[in-house]
Amino acid sequence: METIQESVGLRGTNRSQDVKLVQKLLNQNGFPQLQIDGVCGNNTTKAIITYQKHFYHHPDGLVSPGQKTFSQLSSGQRSALPRAHGSTGSNPNGARKNPMTMYPSYQVLKLMMQYEQLHTLPYDDHSSKTISSWTAGATIGYGHWISRQSEFDQFKDGISESAAETLFSQDLKKFVDAVRQYAKVALTQNEFDALVMLAFNIGTRDNLNHKGLYYSTALKVINGESPEDLDRAWMQFVYSRGVRMKGLVNRRKSELNVYHKGIYIKL
Repeated sequence: METIQESVGLRGTNRSQDVKLVQKLLNQNGFPQLQIDGVCGNNTTKAIITYQKHFYHHPDGLVSPGQKTFSQLSSGQRSALPRAHGSTGSNPNGARKNPMTMYPSYQVLKLMMQYEQLHTLPYDDHSSKTISSWTAGATIGYGHWISRQSEFDQFKDGISESAAETLFSQDLKKFVDAVRQYAKVALTQNEFDALVMLAFNIGTRDNLNHKGLYYSTALKVINGESPEDLDRAWMQFVYSRGVRMKGLVNRRKSELNVYHKGIYIKL
């Protein structure tokens, strides 16, 4: 088995051959776009940290010989990364089922909460700043939209973590129901999860403006109603108020990792 001689990553020794091996292993473990060039730049360090988040509460961005991160990367077991329930080595995406019988997996709930992040005080979703009075973008908890002044009064003094989790579960139901209703083909668990993630972020069905999951080209591709490229259709949803947002780009890529590979990683 190949091994590294010195540490690679943040404040590592970063010998070129060691870096190339770590980059190669990262390629095989959920980061196929990472260039194998022997240079430990920002992309390599970020990939190491992202990978470590599934094993450490406080990732250090460093891969050392004989330590846990390198052992996981070099184990040859893709299952080292979180996968959808029911996935196997021969069929990494699991069995296909009628979406009406499906529920989101624990892995996707965890990933969605990582993206939304816990906010115990009301904030403006557009600016991410804490607010003391209601505005159209008022949000709290794990992405819970505060729709009116009377609801804002309920949350103006903040919310506990357990109450935020309850709100998240309640909010999630309509998005799960939308995927069950709008998906017309059998889905694997990770495909179902990815659609729930997408719906949660872009909405379910806005008949006035023809927006949301129901009207998306991505859903039409999945349902066999459009010849367009799925990834391209999925990546249309990366704009906020006409501006391309890096955070949305990463979120869409993360959802596609879930959809295609059953890999649940925040990018």
